[in-house]
Amino acid sequence: NESMKTEIAQAINSGMPCMAECGGFMYLHEQMEDMDGISRKTCGVIPGKCFRTPKLTRFGYITLTAGQSVFGQKAEEIGEIPAHEFHYFDSTSCGSDFVAKKPFSSRSWECIHLENHLLAGFPHFYYYGNPAVAKGILKSCQMYKDKTI
Repeated sequence: NESMKTEIAQAINSGMPCMAECGGFMYLHEQMEDMDGISRKTCGVIPGKCFRTPKLTRFGYITLTAGQSVFGQKAEEIGEIPAHEFHYFDSTSCGSDFVAKKPFSSRSWECIHLENHLLAGFPHFYYYGNPAVAKGILKSCQMYKDKTI
């Protein structure tokens, strides 16, 4: 669906707020392997490629900490964000703007692309655990709407 991929890339590149989790994050890459290992061109917003892994990757609950402002909100005001991951794919470009940490463990890793109006990564946010994130996204969308009307 070339026209849809082009329109998504154009909308994001023109400043439309976008939050993409897991499969949406994968679709924003330049390429993604299908279930048969064949690379397919995707939206091209995020440099890199998603590829299938032989087993479940980064499975379970995590807490996320942003390294910078998120949709106009200071990282220290947002604090930790509960989330989870479960996927059989990985990326050559998972992002480095957040740190994910496993509870009751020292295991952590960098993840998520965060640029002004784009928040994209494998983790699924738990919004009830930190409503400030959802409020920030909605505020960003409202500001974009007000600018474009």
